[in-house]
Amino acid sequence: MNILVVEDNEPEQVIMKEAFKEAKVDHDLHMAKDGLEALEFLNGKGAFHDAPKPDLIILDLNMPRKNGLEVLSDIKNNPKWEHIPVLVFSNSEFFRDICRCYSLGVNAYLSKPSDFQGFIDLARIIDVFWFKMVRYCSH
Repeated sequence: MNILVVEDNEPEQVIMKEAFKEAKVDHDLHMAKDGLEALEFLNGKGAFHDAPKPDLIILDLNMPRKNGLEVLSDIKNNPKWEHIPVLVFSNSEFFRDICRCYSLGVNAYLSKPSDFQGFIDLARIIDVFWFKMVRYCSH
């Protein structure tokens, strides 16, 4: 399975990769450093001309150039991508951010863990829930 992680913080990208590895979750993680790069990945443009279609997107909210809310809106308003599950992964606990994400069609809003073990646990939960339990339409 292919997971697109859209995260502008490079150390958190590394933590995500290591957590999935430590959790023995065998999915391919692909990284995009901001919203524009995520859309290039989804469109197969530029450096992502041979990128696979993601089975799941993990999306940070606060990013430069194009923020997570804008990317979420673009994904859920595009028939080619609207069925891809999107998990917002953020430090924001603002009620308005959470509600806005759900109004745009996010599948789940998750708080970023505070330590590495939390990232490992989250990798396992994502694997079990999204890839073993949930059934959804994929085009």
